[in-house]
Amino acid sequence: MEELRILVVEDDEDDFLILREMFDEIRLWRADVHWADSFKKGLELIKNQSFDVFLFDNRLGGKTGLELLRIVVESGIKTPVIILTGQDDIDVDISAMELGASDYMVKGEITPALLERSIRYSIAQKRAEAEKDRLIKQLQEAMKEIKTLSGLIPICASCKKIRDDSGYWKQVEQYIEEHSQAEFSHGICPECAEKLYPEYYNKKKKN
Repeated sequence: MEELRILVVEDDEDDFLILREMFDEIRLWRADVHWADSFKKGLELIKNQSFDVFLFDNRLGGKTGLELLRIVVESGIKTPVIILTGQDDIDVDISAMELGASDYMVKGEITPALLERSIRYSIAQKRAEAEKDRLIKQLQEAMKEIKTLSGLIPICASCKKIRDDSGYWKQVEQYIEEHSQAEFSHGICPECAEKLYPEYYNKKKKN
């Protein structure tokens, strides 16, 4: 059975114990629950320990769960955050979502099933976002390695050298290697071989 490390930042012990009992009823995974009874203690645990999900009560003395959420986001911590409130408040709900909360739950409406689903969805969402960010970064790194030639390229009609942006004339292969990931492997085509080495070419052709 999967074990999830969960940090609950809640200054009301009774509310924490209610959540603790709900976690005990969940059977899909086992909850390793840690409790911070103040904004300050919650901040210390957030910065010094690793968790799978955070649950922040929005009222934490003179501070709020939204302030704690903002710190988490600005610190670059990718752990999903669920905001808890004592009563339904659309303004808090909207603010939580805008700041990057994974979910918003009203304490009196929480059930073990809703709690489990909220945490499961929040973690799945963050994992999907992390995978998307990884793929985007991988694509960006790949794009940095790809250089393409475009636009009008001035080329000598006689020797076929190309003039670069600095006004210097360069061999075609040198110019292309500097502006792309291509590398040249030199050889001689049949027409040039016949022109440059007629005796060797005709002898080989007869064989």
